[in-house]
Amino acid sequence: MELPLRMTSKKFRLSLDSRASNAYLHSLLEHNPIAVVVLDRTHRFQWCNPSFQKLFRYEPVELETWGIDSLIAGPDFLQEATQMTRRVLSGERAHTLTKRRRKDGLMVDVEIHGVPLILDGEVVGVYGLYQDVTERMALAEAMQEMTARLHSVREEERRRFARDLHDSLSQELALLNWNLNRLETLLPQESATAAELLRETRELAELCGGQIRSASFLLHPPQLGEADLNTAIEWLAEGFQKRSGIAVEVQLQRQKNAMPMLLQSALYRVVQESLANVLRHARDSSVLIKLSRKGNWLELAVINQSRKPIEASMLSGAGVGLAGMSERLKECGGNLHVNPLPEGMHIVASVPVSRHAVCAS
Repeated sequence: MELPLRMTSKKFRLSLDSRASNAYLHSLLEHNPIAVVVLDRTHRFQWCNPSFQKLFRYEPVELETWGIDSLIAGPDFLQEATQMTRRVLSGERAHTLTKRRRKDGLMVDVEIHGVPLILDGEVVGVYGLYQDVTERMALAEAMQEMTARLHSVREEERRRFARDLHDSLSQELALLNWNLNRLETLLPQESATAAELLRETRELAELCGGQIRSASFLLHPPQLGEADLNTAIEWLAEGFQKRSGIAVEVQLQRQKNAMPMLLQSALYRVVQESLANVLRHARDSSVLIKLSRKGNWLELAVINQSRKPIEASMLSGAGVGLAGMSERLKECGGNLHVNPLPEGMHIVASVPVSRHAVCAS
């Protein structure tokens, strides 16, 4: 008799453990601050927690009567919601940031996780996790607006400085050249030393004038809003070469789709700052600009072939510098690498293609 009693006791304990686990699970879902809804394999409502009711303002009886997608997705997001449901019912997990509609018609930003309920290898239903991210999205939008405003203010300051630099110093250099021409007529013709000094001074003045024109152009070059990234880079390279005398070769892969403006701006500024660094530290050089697809990454390379090595530390102090380039790329999910060469510098900006999908293969 003892054996059956032990077996009965074991079964009883298992039953208690099972009921305790179910109670624990139910309490966990019931009091979860994240809205949870459970649907069967035909996508009909089975259960939701109070957080779901609070978020969408629907009673369970209403959710049982009408299709949940038609109730909370609304006409604008119904197709997206239906596609997501099909994915989850096929056994795939789904995640998205989107909008859903409350009973009073107000649209809220939500983060959704759709998870299939699988028993014995078969999908028997789904459960959805909904988190209200309206405040988070509003904050992100405010940060984007603030960033855009900051960029606008910075561009206006660069434009003003470029204009002042060009207008003021160009006039002074023109006066300097005029005085040098006058001085040449006053010097004794037999003074070879004075003539050589005058020639060197005139060349130095012309060099300074060229550097000022190049620096002014780089501070406020052709804007992205006037053309796409490829064309803007070509204009930038052409203007830089014309004003500085530094040879620039451009190899840009054809784009398949339009890039987001944030990404275009980040890559354009990498080229702009790289050319500014060449102007400051490596005038006796040539530049190659390449935009290409490298596996799952879009890669922009600015290769400076100089007659002498350039230390990376020399590039970090001027303009937005390396830190500024890197920060812009991080906003796009990318990164920046600076590789000193035996003769020159290799700057590479990379962004994930899967995130932006912009270049033809």
